[in-house]
Amino acid sequence: MTDEELIKAMASGDRGAVADLYRRHGPWIAARLAGSTSSPELAEEALQDTFVVAWRSAAKYRGEGTVAAWLWGIARRRLVSLARREHHAVLRLWEPDLDTTELTASANDEAARVRQAATKLPPEQRRAIEAVFFDDRPIREVAAEEGVAEGTIKSRLFRARLRLRRELEP
Repeated sequence: MTDEELIKAMASGDRGAVADLYRRHGPWIAARLAGSTSSPELAEEALQDTFVVAWRSAAKYRGEGTVAAWLWGIARRRLVSLARREHHAVLRLWEPDLDTTELTASANDEAARVRQAATKLPPEQRRAIEAVFFDDRPIREVAAEEGVAEGTIKSRLFRARLRLRRELEP
């Protein structure tokens, strides 16, 4: 099954689909989360939360972008939320014999495409995308730094995402 088919199956209540999606994407997400926190427990909790959120919100998946990008967005938000609560920072999570090279390379290629596309955004939109999504900074902090309201940053992010979506369409 494709990733999209697995999401549809999850939306229909197929527990096997979430297990398949976890086996397919869990290792590279674990690797990226582990590189973003000092706590293996925090990375593991964020990984588990990612697939719980994916399970619960499968019916809301709009098919915009790849499933991998959707999952990584969930994972990143869960980790940031947990890290703020726990005040943590950077470490490794998975077993050394787990080979995530190909999956990590694919995710990194996708991230590079997005970063390249972001260079074409107007400067204020590019700064907002880079700060909030690439640097994982809170909107509140970015707004204060830019000297604008939080709603202005949210509007910039919305417009930037629309432009990036158009730029990245096949």
